[in-house]
This record gives sequence, C-alpha cells and structure tokens, in this order.
Amino acid sequence: MDNLAVARHPSPVGAWTATAAIILYILLITGVRLGLSPFLEIDEAQFVGAVDLKLIYGNSHPPLYNWLVRGALELTGEHWTLAVTLVRGSLLMATYLLTFDAARRIAGPTAGILAVALMAFMPQVSWMSAHTLAHSILVMAAAAGLVNGVARLATGPRWSAFLVLGLSAGVGALAKPNIWILVFTLILAMLTDRFWWRRLATAWAFLVPVIVGVMAGPAMWAMAHALRSSTERIEKLYRDGPFSAIDLPGVGVDGVVSLVVALLASVGVVLALVALFGRARPVLSEEGDAVRRLLWRTLALSLGLSAVAVLAADMSSVHERYLTPILMPLPVVASLHLLAWRPWRIIGVAAAVFLAVPIGIAAMTAFDDHRFARPYDALAAQILAETPPGRITVSASRQSLEANMMIAFRRAGREAWVTEDRHAPMTDVAIAMQPGTGKAVPPPEGHCTGKELTVSAPMHNVMGRPMPVRATIATRCKR
Repeated sequence: MDNLAVARHPSPVGAWTATAAIILYILLITGVRLGLSPFLEIDEAQFVGAVDLKLIYGNSHPPLYNWLVRGALELTGEHWTLAVTLVRGSLLMATYLLTFDAARRIAGPTAGILAVALMAFMPQVSWMSAHTLAHSILVMAAAAGLVNGVARLATGPRWSAFLVLGLSAGVGALAKPNIWILVFTLILAMLTDRFWWRRLATAWAFLVPVIVGVMAGPAMWAMAHALRSSTERIEKLYRDGPFSAIDLPGVGVDGVVSLVVALLASVGVVLALVALFGRARPVLSEEGDAVRRLLWRTLALSLGLSAVAVLAADMSSVHERYLTPILMPLPVVASLHLLAWRPWRIIGVAAAVFLAVPIGIAAMTAFDDHRFARPYDALAAQILAETPPGRITVSASRQSLEANMMIAFRRAGREAWVTEDRHAPMTDVAIAMQPGTGKAVPPPEGHCTGKELTVSAPMHNVMGRPMPVRATIATRCKR
C-alpha cells in the first residue's frame, strides 16, 4: 500500500492533556535543576556582569537572551540561579508547545504528541537544552515558532500566521545569526510552490518585515556597525576539528564531513525511523500536504546550502548546536510519516528518554566534576576568613569560577560584583582567583597585591574529590 491516510488521526489523549504533560515535564526538570545546586553552569555564568541593557554584548551574540535574564533577575530579586533556570525552562516549554501545536494543526493531537516525542531523540533539544546552552535554546524556540507559523499559514487564519512568523523571525534575529539560514530557505521553498504563493498573496504578509524591523532593527544596525565584535564566533568554524587529517587546501572537505557527523548525531535516530517505517507517502489534506512539501524542501535547502557554504569557505568544524534551528522542521514532518506506524510505541520510548533526562542530570552531578557539585560556598568561607571588611570585586581566570564565587560571597553576606559589571561600585577589596594551586592571579587594576593563599574543599557529590583554588586578596592602592 503506497499511501497511508493519516489526516486527523484520532488520539486517546486530548490537546489539553498533552499540553499539561509538557508543562509538568518542564516543571520537573526545573525543580531538579534548582534542587541540585544554587550555582551556575558554564553557559549560565556568561550572563553575570552582562545584563545591563545594551545592543551589543561580548561573545558576538545578539542581545535578547541577556535582556531576558535581566528581566528574570528583576522578577526574582537578583536570584541568579532561579532567573537563568526560569528563562531556560520557559524557552524549552515554548519549543515543545509550538512544535506540538504545529503538528496538531496539520494532522491532529496524536501527530502533535508524536512530533514532541521525536524531539526526545534529538540530543541537543532533549538533553543539552535541559541543563545547559543559552542562546541556542532561544534560537531553537524561534525556529519552532517559524514552523508553527507555517502550519498556521496553511490552515488559517492568516493574520495570526503572519504575526507568529514575524515574532519568531524577530526573536530569532535577536538570538543567533544562524536563524537566517532557516528564514532564507523557508522563503525560497515557498517561492517555488504555487500553494504558498497564494497564501502569501495578502496584505497581512507585510506584518512579517514590519515586526522584524521593529524588534530587531536597532540591534542589527548596531551589530552591523561593530562587525569585529559581532562576528568573532565565526572563528570557531575554522578551528581544526576531528577530521583535520582530510583537510584539503582551499576547500572545507573536513568541514562537510563534520557537518554530516553533526547531522547524524543530532537527528540520526529520527531520520532512521522515517527511512525504515515512514517511507509510504502520507495522505493528508491539501494544506497538510503543502506543509509536508515545504518542510522537506526547507530541510533539503538548509542542509544543502550549508554544506556548500562550508565547502566553499573552507570551514573545518561544525557543531551540533549550529544545526539545531535549521533542523526544527524535522520532528513535525517526520511525525506525519510515522503517524500510521505504531505512533504510541514511539511515544512510549520517547517518554522513557525524557524521564531519563533529569535522572541523568542528577547522576552527572553525583559522579562527575560538574559545577553543580563544586563547593563554592566552602571555598568562599575560607577566603572570607582572610579577607578584610568591605565590598568585593571578584575576578578569575575562568568566567564560571568568577561568577559562582561572586554568588558564594553574596550568599555569605558580603557585597560582591564581577569585574565585567560596568555598574559595579568602587570596592575596597579585590579577590582574584584561578583553579588549582599554581601561580596567583594578579588583582584588578587599582588594587595592590595583598595576601596569597590556596584553599580547598571536597566536591559535594559521591566522588568527593578536593577542589583547590588559588586566591589573591588585595586592597585598593593608596595614592
């Protein structure tokens, strides 16, 4: 049988039940994260000292995630861990709900549940986003919004579709530049299909560029006038990767191999399921079939043009998270093909994978040298015992150490700020640190070297390995 009727597949679970399950799952992993540690993971720590409202931040990222963290800090009373966890959880929840709603609009609740279930087999979504990553989660949510907007545009009403498309593109532009790969190929795929030409033939279509211009125009203008700082992360694409042995002069053969490996690591299981059990072309409504065509074409164009760019620009290393936004159409379109093949078996396995995520995070904390288990409070207590009174400026050779020790000093009742905080007041004391027992780090400018010491405390986990930190305690220089 070549065709399988899957449109509006009946579901034993309603849309509201599925939505509630997604919300409860996000609350579960949020609770586990907050229960494990009051300190920050490496991607969370980058925002400490970088939440003043401006258009350009370091590390060449657009500014929206920093703004969201700032808003969450205001809501939580400067509770750093709660703030960054709420932002991550909200964005991950939005990603799952937008994906569910997109597939539900095309083929019913079971398709929506199956689309979310397939995301369990995308490690960047189900695992990495649950406990780390930042801007990548924001651009992932924006990409899910674009897919949702496409489903709305096919099924109506058009004004809400263009509103969602505009907001998603605007959020993506303020999240990470790789959203433009998906936007460009989505437009290109629409322009090659008469169905989508008809959908675009409305005045509501002008909502998209207007919303993007209003939301992201100022930041894009600022970034265009500061290209050096806003494009510095491109250098990571040219670093030698695991396939540098096959690098050829002038062409990125090793980069293309890296891209293929990243693709398989990201969605290899989903592609295998479609290849093995979803080869029959699904019978959908005209709107559903148009969405199916568009999403497959968008995926093919995104990956094909990315491979050409990597090859032509002689890039060497493509990480999985770079591909995540352009792969967000896959769970929706894959769910349409797999809907007629035992969808609840896939959903059951996916549920087990999702539930393994918080267990895995807890196990990683218990048995690994993870920041959630590091004894920052104990180290801070030892350092403060040798520190004179006064407000503290904190610096360290590693950003995560600097951010977490600042939090630890505040938890101990001392006023402390990191050196990168432009709004920090002048302080009497500076503490400079680095992990290990090596040479002491010099204090920030304006502070004279004082006492040097090495402190150590065991990790707060089963392993209990000692964590040494070398610290320099300095006071403001007298003129």
